Amino acid sequence: MIISSLAMLAIFSPSNVVGTMMEAAKMGVTMCIEFIGIYSVWMGIMQVMDDCKLSHKLSKILSRPVQYIFGKTDAETEKNICLNIASNIIGIGSAATPYGIKAMQGLDKGDKKATRAMIMLVVINSTGIQLLPTTVIGMRAVAGSISPSSILWPTIVSTFIPTILGILLVASIYRKKEQKHG
Repeated sequence: MIISSLAMLAIFSPSNVVGTMMEAAKMGVTMCIEFIGIYSVWMGIMQVMDDCKLSHKLSKILSRPVQYIFGKTDAETEKNICLNIASNIIGIGSAATPYGIKAMQGLDKGDKKATRAMIMLVVINSTGIQLLPTTVIGMRAVAGSISPSSILWPTIVSTFIPTILGILLVASIYRKKEQKHG
């Protein structure tokens, strides 16, 4: 896409190629710097949650749904799954990544095969259920949107439905697989 865009720009407006590239690079760096503040706040909140043992309490609250969806896991893996999901729900996928990696390591059985729980975690992270899309709202605010939070309801609907469908599909596939082999 980048190469074809540059080729089209070079064909139709060759004098603007370098200026457009420089402006895009400047805008990219500016956005990154502005996002440092957004991510710092949310990563700080997640660290405070962890330090105050709030993440442990969250794990207890979410333990039944997590056990139902992922099966029985150890307490640390369960906590990492809960924090991963909670981070995604509030729209800070970058904060969710370290918890997701730790959860995936805890779910790994060591036999180089993806387990049902590992696939479920990937599906839930890929569908990205969000109740508060803070990153996208932040991006819209940085870009000068008049109403950066106007995407709230469409985001909730468009992430909730695929997440539920993904969970149901994985469960259905594994149920059929178990019936076939069982």
